[in-house]
Amino acid sequence: MLKKYYGTYGGILIGGLYGLLMRIVFGLNFKGDFADLFSITFVWILPIVVGLSSLIFSSKEDLQSIGVRVSRPVLAVLTFFILCYWTGHEDIICILIISIPFLLVAGISGVILGSTVLRYRQRNGILYSVFFIPLVAGLIEPTIPTPTEKYETTSSIIINANKEVIWKSIVRVREISNGEYEKGFFNLAGIPRPLYAELDKDTLGGERIGHFEGGLKFQENIIEWNKDNLITFDIKIIPSSSNRTIFERHMLNGEHFKFLKATYCLKQVSKNKTELLLTTMYQLDTKINFYGEFWGHQLLTDFQDRLIKVIKTRCEK
Repeated sequence: MLKKYYGTYGGILIGGLYGLLMRIVFGLNFKGDFADLFSITFVWILPIVVGLSSLIFSSKEDLQSIGVRVSRPVLAVLTFFILCYWTGHEDIICILIISIPFLLVAGISGVILGSTVLRYRQRNGILYSVFFIPLVAGLIEPTIPTPTEKYETTSSIIINANKEVIWKSIVRVREISNGEYEKGFFNLAGIPRPLYAELDKDTLGGERIGHFEGGLKFQENIIEWNKDNLITFDIKIIPSSSNRTIFERHMLNGEHFKFLKATYCLKQVSKNKTELLLTTMYQLDTKINFYGEFWGHQLLTDFQDRLIKVIKTRCEK
């Protein structure tokens, strides 16, 4: 009976613990000598091993079931997520970001490689060497050049007001109350919401400070200024002095993701109807830019849509 429970649940727990150990290793700063959390190895290779960990300790009878080959790797990944959250290594938003590749790859590799594990078990026993794959890949990956790519995300809204009225609401943003800002899933998962923005002077070179929940600030310098028509800020992140979230430490440290600039553009549609466009340009420096761009678009679109909705509501009162 004990052997049965070990084969069923032991491998799942081992997979979760192994994933946590690798999360700690990949989270260390090896200064380019070893892959980090924003790597192909961590995001796409590690989940294969986490998933297979739950199978290499399973019985031969269980390995013949497709359901087992899918469910146990997925459960091992979910165990890994729980352990990361419980130990404070990840928060909800970070787990959400890596959940797609981890769950997808673990489940698919379990189906495809489960028969390989079974054949190896019948001939040689347990395949322990699989645990070294992420470490070897982590040493090799830094030798591959990392691409640098720029992306932009645009949100727009029609406001029943003229450009002069809207302009006053975007260059300076008075404090946004909880009732004005409709929090979404990403905010509940850990993305700080905007609070207010103050500008020192209405001209090119002016400095605006955007304040967010938790003490996060954006220092925004005006690099384009066309009164009542267009304003562009470059963006520098001022980290929270205390209580920095895991998301802020991982995503907003400037190593792999950088905000470049944000532009507000006003287009007159009719006498008292204006289109407001908010465009954010950012840069990614990872070997998984294609995946980073997907989440960058989702997060920024959600943020921008909610912010310009606040501006619309204020200007139409």
